Amino acid sequence: MVLVLIREPLSYFRPYKSYFEAIYVFFFAFPISQLALIFYPDEFLIRFTTQAFAAAAAIIAILWGLLVTKLYFYPEKFSLRLALANPLRKTNFAYLLYLIPMISLVILAIVDTTSIDPSASRVAFYVPDNTYYRAIGFSNLLLALAATVITTFTVYQFVTLSRLRSQLKDREVRTALRVISTSFVAIAALLLFGYSLSSFGYSLLGSVHLVCVILLVVAVRGFKKPTFLRAFLGLVPSLGPNPAVMRGDQVVLIYKSDEAKIAPIVRFVNEGVNQQNRVLYFHSNDEATAREELSRNGVDVKHDLTKGNLRLPSIDSLYQGENLLDEEAAISQCQELANETRALGKNGLRIVIDYADNTKRPYQKFVNHIADSRWSSQDHYVQVMMAFADRAFEDERATLDLLKSKVPVIDLAESGDLFSRTVGLTHDEIAGQKILLEYDPLSGYEKILRSLATEAASNFERVVLFTRKESPIHSAMEDEVGLKMFVLTSRVSYPKVESENVVLIPAFDSSLILDSMNKTIEAYAATPFTMIFDNISHQIFTLGTERAHSFVRQALELMASNRITGVFLLNYPAHDEKTVSMFENLFDLELLYRPGARVPELGRN
Repeated sequence: MVLVLIREPLSYFRPYKSYFEAIYVFFFAFPISQLALIFYPDEFLIRFTTQAFAAAAAIIAILWGLLVTKLYFYPEKFSLRLALANPLRKTNFAYLLYLIPMISLVILAIVDTTSIDPSASRVAFYVPDNTYYRAIGFSNLLLALAATVITTFTVYQFVTLSRLRSQLKDREVRTALRVISTSFVAIAALLLFGYSLSSFGYSLLGSVHLVCVILLVVAVRGFKKPTFLRAFLGLVPSLGPNPAVMRGDQVVLIYKSDEAKIAPIVRFVNEGVNQQNRVLYFHSNDEATAREELSRNGVDVKHDLTKGNLRLPSIDSLYQGENLLDEEAAISQCQELANETRALGKNGLRIVIDYADNTKRPYQKFVNHIADSRWSSQDHYVQVMMAFADRAFEDERATLDLLKSKVPVIDLAESGDLFSRTVGLTHDEIAGQKILLEYDPLSGYEKILRSLATEAASNFERVVLFTRKESPIHSAMEDEVGLKMFVLTSRVSYPKVESENVVLIPAFDSSLILDSMNKTIEAYAATPFTMIFDNISHQIFTLGTERAHSFVRQALELMASNRITGVFLLNYPAHDEKTVSMFENLFDLELLYRPGARVPELGRN
């Protein structure tokens, strides 16, 4: 099981993997003590191994307590050294108190020679096979202290995990922590029961150890279940270092009409509600109009308002008056809303601010206000969409350019169907299709992929790209806002986060690539998104045609949902017609991009 932990490449808890590994290593002390009792029944060795497993039990409790305390403090740092440096802080004091029974157990087991009885006269009746075996005796004081350790261990971890101040509100992550915690508590209780019973002349240790092994396996599965991809994909905060505010946490939307703005706002709202976020829509109209617009376009306004998932205050309430009166008050109110939302236990806060055609002079100061990093939070808990009518920047091109240089700006008039219209289709007709883009390397095909990513972003759909570092697509799209990139490389043997938006994965491990796709699809279960794979030709040359065909077929099976737009690239001049045709048969649409062509040709639908 230790090897499973070491080799597990995708766990969300990877930054704390060393704690799990150490805990599992210390669990070896229990079977070692039993092996010594059976095969090397020397009293000194039995006493020593028994003291060792008492110390191991205490260390396991200390490590797990330290780990859950770190999770409680996240993103703030916590360590034993920091706790000792400021012992009067309530949380530090609680952890230091927690350590007392564990340290006392080790001291008692080592110092008090009467607490452990390794003599040959000590035997216990093993109930399952009706036989007496040699046993280890424990004093009542040691057993009572062990019970105190387990009680403290149980209460501390469950209280701490139930009161997490961190943003680990994701259901899958919390379920995993609950499974691991429950398994460890059950193991501790079973071991105490088994050794206590043995001390009193009856033994069920064989059965106890078997159940404990099963529970350790359950805990390992809990460790593996949530993947770090949930953090990488922006659905939960990363447990690793991540100091920068994600540019995608704040976006400005430019719309031509009220009808044009409502679709992306509705998608932003619904996605937030589906992810157990709290959503506030600061509208520029009256509340009745805002409710009617949202309801007409697919938001269950009545239900969401009743459940507290949605609020519809006016923009004037945000700025403490008309004409965007108090800019600092607006940011302060959003920060207070974030704290309030955290206290409610929500997974995040989404804020929509519709400025309509309102701006404020001087423009540079107003742009700095809009781009202020305090709107967002370092742990990506807060996401903000600011919407402006295009007339707000009429005759103010310089102001708009300045805004674009500071925050991501999506102009719906320019990019809502930037890719789709090149092939004579609408965005709705492209969405959910599985597309084979057959390109010639000389065609400049990367600009088509950029337009696809821009269109997806304009429709508030996420984009996930699988590519290679040497591919033109990598350099063309690495700066796309909100794009998540899986870079296939031979430099790594397991997935490795290179930056906030880039994960390196082994280029020749098809199963791991498919697993990454599957985990991405699971993570974005309620969200329309586009997945781009660059490219099939590389797979053909490295895996062979048949295996590459099987890989693509399996990938498309994973993408069966109509909320996933799948785009696979194929360098068609590099293959014969039979090979190209074999792959064409897997897709809904083929787009052919020839050298010199302004737009790709549509094959079939």
